[in-house]
Amino acid sequence: MNKYIMTLLVAASSSGLALLAEPPVAQAGAKVDFEKQMLPVFKAKCFKCHQKEHTDEKGALKKPKGGLVMDSAEGLKKGGKESKEKTLVAGKADESTLYKSVMLPVSDDAAMPPDGKGDPLTDAEKELLKNWINQGAEFGAWK
Repeated sequence: MNKYIMTLLVAASSSGLALLAEPPVAQAGAKVDFEKQMLPVFKAKCFKCHQKEHTDEKGALKKPKGGLVMDSAEGLKKGGKESKEKTLVAGKADESTLYKSVMLPVSDDAAMPPDGKGDPLTDAEKELLKNWINQGAEFGAWK
């Protein structure tokens, strides 16, 4: 690594700037901003399997796994085939299968993402999801 980049990294870390790509965690009691904090987690960890029906680059039709569409507020509110309205219960993370499934051990068949299909949410991301749901699961201007 050259001296200039090393100097920038040291300066950034000593000034408290975040160098990681992980979304910021809401401070205790702070409102979770869906678009800035939760949406990046969904894009990175969920959209691959849970986006609206589309044709991939090879021309194959791809349907959302379990019928759960997570790339729209409407899809998240509607829920998946099995859980339906229990997928996302605004104000009640412990009753939301969206939250419960990420809390399961990766060895559990119902764990999300399934073992080998993507990186599990970090503890900070799980806490962010819990806080967002418990705060009412508001999407802001995102549709």
